[in-house]
Amino acid sequence: VVIFIEVSNSETLNTVEIQQTISGRLNLPWNDAEPIAKRAKFLIKALTRKRFVILLDDSKLILTTRYREVCFQMNAQRSLIEMRILGNDASWELFLGKLSKEASASVGWLGSQNDTREHAMKIAQSCGGLPLAL
Repeated sequence: VVIFIEVSNSETLNTVEIQQTISGRLNLPWNDAEPIAKRAKFLIKALTRKRFVILLDDSKLILTTRYREVCFQMNAQRSLIEMRILGNDASWELFLGKLSKEASASVGWLGSQNDTREHAMKIAQSCGGLPLAL
């Protein structure tokens, strides 16, 4: 789902209008009586069930990509900030540092049949050493 929202350059955003646009694009019901925060939670739940991109016109955007060519294709190279790839050990340490206590205990168990640890290592490796992905 592609959602295009025109946002003015004013200092205040029209949150209700943005919510209406997203709701309309997703064909969701609209209730003027609901508070903004309640509608926001409803929209977040609806969006988590979909693959989507939200384009905000007249706003500054941050583009993240693994490939520099994408930045050039989108004319976003002017403010390019290159993230360095972490090594395997640093990636693994960062990954472990973000786990809950329970998950960390399960991954830290060094038994010969620790499937959880093997899966965790595959997940960390699939991020390709990119700190934002980890």
